[in-house]
Amino acid sequence: MTTPSAAVTTRQGAQHPVPPAWPVAAAILLFLGSCKPVEAPRLDVIDPAALYARALAEPRPSSMYANFDAVIAAPGQRLALNGTLVVSPPDRFRVELRGPIGPVQLVVTCDGKDVRAWVAPKNSFYQADNADATLGKLLGAGQEVHGAAVATSLLMGRVPTLPVSPELGAAGPVATARWARADGASFSLGIDGRTAHLIDARATDEKGVVLFSGAWVPGEWPRALNVVLPTLEASADVSFGKWAPATPTDAAFRLTAPTGSLLVPLVLVPTGG
Repeated sequence: MTTPSAAVTTRQGAQHPVPPAWPVAAAILLFLGSCKPVEAPRLDVIDPAALYARALAEPRPSSMYANFDAVIAAPGQRLALNGTLVVSPPDRFRVELRGPIGPVQLVVTCDGKDVRAWVAPKNSFYQADNADATLGKLLGAGQEVHGAAVATSLLMGRVPTLPVSPELGAAGPVATARWARADGASFSLGIDGRTAHLIDARATDEKGVVLFSGAWVPGEWPRALNVVLPTLEASADVSFGKWAPATPTDAAFRLTAPTGSLLVPLVLVPTGG
């Protein structure tokens, strides 16, 4: 069996089974990151409207990649993994997961249109044709947002664009941006006053149930993270290595099914959103 070609592969890792029920969720868990501190002094008072505008106006790089180490926790599971993340704004990413030693165990790609995943231990190939709806539901942002772009922004520790102007506020050096949907669900962001990058994010459904939460130490690029998806009873702690420019091909973000793999519809969250 041939492992799908890697966009960026810098080290090998051992076979370590990854639960096939949440391959994309595992990948998203891994890459909503904390960030390296910068030298600018922290502000005590900020203008939330100006900071939000600054965050949205920040130039995006063409493509970046980083290696990482991670521990993922789920019911009955605690997995130590490493791998590589490639992001290409506005809406493309690739994730490869490996065990401590051995070949790739999980690959997840998004080309802005489809989300695809391959779980090596069972040679299972998952696909969702609507990346925006799939990722919007997973992150609790709903189907009104460009879910692929929101996910890619979160992977980079950047503030995503919301479908309408959010309710803005401030708490000391942090600006808050909250978008409430008509059904009562909400998606809120905390924006660091120094860097205009994310410091936290949280999504709740119409009953107030938390669907997603993440926390960042803001800076230039993700360095470490803790993120939780309560509906999947899953969480992750991740440490990134150095980030660097990448030059992936378009094919890197559109995984093809390996020969003989079992084709499975990708359903991340069966209810809500």
